[in-house]
Amino acid sequence: MDRIEWLNNRIGAFESLPVVSGYYLLLGGGKIGSNFVEYANNSNFPFVLVIDSDPDAPASKDATIIKDISEIPELISSLTESRAESPAESSTAIGKDPASNKNVYFYCMDIREVPSLLELGMPEFIIPAVPTHATANMVVDSLRMDSDKNIVDELFIDKEEDKEKEETQLMEYFEKFQSKIPESVTVGSYPESGVIMFSYAREGEICPDNCMGQADYCYNFKREKPQTITSYVSDLAPEYAGWVFESCQMKAGIGGIRGVDFKENMLSILEHVKSICENAADDPIDEKVFFVATTCNCHGVLNLLYIS
Repeated sequence: MDRIEWLNNRIGAFESLPVVSGYYLLLGGGKIGSNFVEYANNSNFPFVLVIDSDPDAPASKDATIIKDISEIPELISSLTESRAESPAESSTAIGKDPASNKNVYFYCMDIREVPSLLELGMPEFIIPAVPTHATANMVVDSLRMDSDKNIVDELFIDKEEDKEKEETQLMEYFEKFQSKIPESVTVGSYPESGVIMFSYAREGEICPDNCMGQADYCYNFKREKPQTITSYVSDLAPEYAGWVFESCQMKAGIGGIRGVDFKENMLSILEHVKSICENAADDPIDEKVFFVATTCNCHGVLNLLYIS
């Protein structure tokens, strides 16, 4: 199967994906993940699925363990049916006793395999709780034709003086791209991995766990915000091809991406990649680069990706 045929199939698959109301997918079961699990249990969330490559991740202690991935479609189906029958009774959506606070499940898997999980149903919210840019990972992994053939890769730029012409062009692109964002909110620039990080918090400042992330003013550090980080990064388009995945506050200190937004962005990315692949021989290097960013009012991380 060639790339275009594969991309057409992928577009069709994403278009048909239902967004499952009441389904929360938590990526990572460490400290942040455990914090969210406690919140979800206390709030009687209908269905929370935690994934982590560590079978003994802290969040697994307060969850029902799933031993086989084949159990997940059954749980999603049960959730969908229950909410259709009794939409007001969300706390018992998958047949649990609301007093048990156990609508949280744990499945041990590598987060780089998330696309296979999304094929079973798009969560209402995806909550990243891992020390990597989960959104960029999901985009790259969703565009992997097989185990050793990526259509899109993370951008790595060689900073050595004797680099190839292509590397020089990519570095020029990176520097021009970075210049579009005010230095006052740029806290990290890493061309070797194609990453730029943004924040209204400055070096040495740590946001409190209970911060609500107001849009126009930082009450923690007494700082005006002319624009949110989401707004700054969104302004890069249409000059640069890119997609912003906005992180919505689930609770103080923890954000999630709406499944409907993830689906919409992925469909747009797939169409863009397809158009570039159809004219690959004619496209200059900078047209093969696009960005993926996850942002909120106060912080953000951006990866430059490259259509290989």
